[in-house]
Amino acid sequence: MGERNKKNAWMGLVGGVGVVAAIGGFVGGWYAPGTTMTLSLGIWIIGAMLVRVLLD
Repeated sequence: MGERNKKNAWMGLVGGVGVVAAIGGFVGGWYAPGTTMTLSLGIWIIGAMLVRVLLD
């Protein structure tokens, strides 16, 4: 597996975790809407940053 494929796989995982947090908050009612937005955006931003830093 090449480096580019590894990065794409990790980005997909980060995106999936962010979507699960968003669906759980908005649809499932796990969190308040503000917390849901902050959590999902935080997961996407920090996760993408970590993938880029650690795999570059």
